[in-house]
Amino acid sequence: MTNAHVSLQDFRHRLRRHLLGGIPGGPDGGGAPWLDGLVMEYLPSGNVLRITFPHIYFARWFAPHKTDFSAAVKAAWPGADAPRLEYVLPRGPAPQVAPARIPDALFFHADGSRDEMPLPGGARNAFPLAMARAVALREPGHSPFLLHGEKGTGKSHLLQHMAASLARQGLRVILAPAARFFQHCPLEEQTAPLFWQQAEALFLDDIQTLGGQPRSQRLLAALLAHRPEKAPVVLALEGGPDALGAWEPGPAASVRQLFSAELTPPDMEARMRYLQQCCRENALDLPREHLRLMARRAAHFHGLRSLLLRVKSAWEDDAARHPSLDDLERLARTGPVQACHAGHEQILAEAARCCDAAPADITGTGRHARLVMARQAAMYVCRRHLGLSYPELGRAFGGRDHSTVIHAVKKIGKMLESNKDVQHLVARLEKCAHQEQPDSSSTDEVFGA
Repeated sequence: MTNAHVSLQDFRHRLRRHLLGGIPGGPDGGGAPWLDGLVMEYLPSGNVLRITFPHIYFARWFAPHKTDFSAAVKAAWPGADAPRLEYVLPRGPAPQVAPARIPDALFFHADGSRDEMPLPGGARNAFPLAMARAVALREPGHSPFLLHGEKGTGKSHLLQHMAASLARQGLRVILAPAARFFQHCPLEEQTAPLFWQQAEALFLDDIQTLGGQPRSQRLLAALLAHRPEKAPVVLALEGGPDALGAWEPGPAASVRQLFSAELTPPDMEARMRYLQQCCRENALDLPREHLRLMARRAAHFHGLRSLLLRVKSAWEDDAARHPSLDDLERLARTGPVQACHAGHEQILAEAARCCDAAPADITGTGRHARLVMARQAAMYVCRRHLGLSYPELGRAFGGRDHSTVIHAVKKIGKMLESNKDVQHLVARLEKCAHQEQPDSSSTDEVFGA
């Protein structure tokens, strides 16, 4: 056989047809659902079909029916030279339930709408986009790979584009958040090969959520180990490979050794196209200058959607009037957390420059009015734009108690409503947070195949 995995998949279908009447004395009335519990591996060198039982009770039930099963295998085998059967008993205690089929809800069903979502652009994203396109076209040598980047950079959108492209080619594709997939996947580490007899491509999002879940980590490593050579697999990770530090060493090593590509925040062109798509979805007609202002105010996709939905909510009762640019500025400034490119160190440094001080003065204990205002404004911007928790901010600002940070954020939020100096200071810090990237050409046609 030139491809044992694909041949086994076809063979299993033919074998099931030969077993439609069920094995005499079997637990089913036809259709042989118990066949899914057997792990099959073809060894071409010895023309051996190795059958592994899921647990000892299955093997005991099966023993009297080996002759009938062997006859069915001989009839269903595609070639004249049927393989010798080799049976393998499982190690360890018997599980309570035999492995079941993967739920249909985990499989990707393309509806066409996801294909319209824009992709993150920019020269820095050329490599991950090229990798994704190669996976979508099923080019050899590009899978499996690990797609990582900060929250809101478009990792989920890219997974959806790849999954949709493969689904259009007729593949059975699974696309799911990692936590949801392993919550509903009925397989275990020793039965991982069963997965590849039911699915042909796997895309898992947010695998960082598997920290503290050794069973899921080991099953993921087993799925990678048993992956057929041409089966596309892409894993998405928020952050970098360092986020796997809390994983068990074996599964972490299995993921770290994959091809790795970092996705950076979308550039202005991609953010504009994303807002235009969101406007179409929500029946909003906003001028281009309004969209450009919004694209400058939020660096990531989830921040853009949040801002646009707040615009819709604020003006849905007055559809005849467009919000002014000043309206949008106020709405963006008083809204929820927006993503940014800078870290808290850059914002601290900019706050220090605003009051002619050193960054150590911002995190220190100085009580000069301008210093205190810059410190509190920096806390506010870090909270709104980095999404850091209050305890994290307290540690970043000189080991302060989280209640001090809460007070500062609330104070600046109130002062923003009327204090021009505070508005100017916060705007300057936010400009530091949202560093622009150059526009780039469209990448929407990457997955046109």
